[in-house]
Amino acid sequence: MDERARRALLAVVRGADPEEVGTEVPDLDVLTLDEPARTFVLRLEVEAADRTGAGTAASDLARRAFAAAGYAADEVGVGTPAVTGIDVG
Repeated sequence: MDERARRALLAVVRGADPEEVGTEVPDLDVLTLDEPARTFVLRLEVEAADRTGAGTAASDLARRAFAAAGYAADEVGVGTPAVTGIDVG
């Protein structure tokens, strides 16, 4: 993944809220690539009513982000997301 593609992908996952665009959690990479193994980890924050909805929203967002980075749908396999935190309220 070249730098242009990485920037395009990150622009999608960082959202459009003017207060949040470009912000990152310190010491947490949003995107980790293991290009030799052809795998990735994408850390996302989504809003959903439940864990199932969060997984669906995360998968959809990941697909949109990779599409914005120039990857065709059949080039990026999005596995089952791991929902690791739920903020209630």
